[in-house]
Parts: sequence; C-alpha cells; structure tokens
Amino acid sequence: MEKNLDLYEYSKAMSEVKLIRWKDLPQIPLYCDQLLQIVNAQLSFLQVDDEMLITKSMVNNYVKLAMMPKPEKKKYEKLHLAYAIVITILKQVLPITKIKDGIQLQVILQGNERAYDAFCEALEESIRMVFSHVLDKGEPYIIEERKIEHDKLALSSITTALSNMLLTEKIIETKIKRFNKPDTGEGEAHE
Repeated sequence: MEKNLDLYEYSKAMSEVKLIRWKDLPQIPLYCDQLLQIVNAQLSFLQVDDEMLITKSMVNNYVKLAMMPKPEKKKYEKLHLAYAIVITILKQVLPITKIKDGIQLQVILQGNERAYDAFCEALEESIRMVFSHVLDKGEPYIIEERKIEHDKLALSSITTALSNMLLTEKIIETKIKRFNKPDTGEGEAHE
C-alpha cells in the first residue's frame, strides 16, 4: 500500500484489508522465497518504505525458537505460511516471547485452521472499526462499545492495539507533512 496517501485515503484502503483464509492458502509445498513473497504481498498494508516485513533469517529464527514448525526438506506447507503471517503481524505490537505463547494458546483453544481464520477475522474487524470513523469525517471521533466473547478477548485486544497503532502512526505522519509544508498562502492544508 502506498504510504503517501492522506489520512482519508489511507483509512479507506485500510478498511478494505482482507487476509487470505486457511482454505485459500496454497496446497502445494513452498520454498522459503515463495513463502516470503506471499507473506510480504499479503501484509503490504504494514510495509514501511522498501523494508521487508519478513526475511529468510527471520523465518529461520522463528523455527529455531519453536514459534513455527520445522519445514520438511526445506519446503513450507500452509501451516508454515499461516504462522509466518500471524507472527509478522503480531511482532508489530508484541515481543516475540509473548507471540509464541499467544499463538500456542489460540491453537490449543481452536486448532490451527480455526485459530488462523479467527485471527484474520478479528484483525479485519478491528481495522474496519478503527478506520471507519475516519471515513465518516464526523466530529468527534467516536469509539463504539463492542461486545467481545471472553475467549476472544486477547485476540480482539491485540488486533485493536495494532489497528490503533497504525492509525496513530498515520495521523502523526499526516500532521507532520501538513505542518512542514511551505506556506503558499492558498489556504489551510487538509488531511
């Protein structure tokens, strides 16, 4: 996603974020480069400049730390891809040790497939809830009350934290650009 978008356009793009679901993950084994390509493409909304969100050495470290299963004969399955996507997202707001524990908890509660899809759903819902109010352009910004089942509280909390972090970063970036623009005398710059 292009990061030079104004706050409204960025919010619109973020509100349309959709992650690949378990059933749509590739059925064939992948080499690490293919895994990296898919993860980076899926998570382009997190990308800052040309920085890679995940690299081969990161994947190797996740395997060494037992955060994701070892590949079989240097081939990665859909389970590896799901882990790589979730870890890459969560490392934006949590330390690696907490990520490992959180993933293990969700897998115990729901199994791999359901835990992955539930994470995707929670992230998409959180992003929509946080960014939709920017699209309304209403004053004041209203944070709606949200009912969350107890067993989904951690998942909802972390995805909302990430969504709020992304919104905060964009607001700061937008305001800095606005205040750093030279005065052209043509009126006030808008977000």
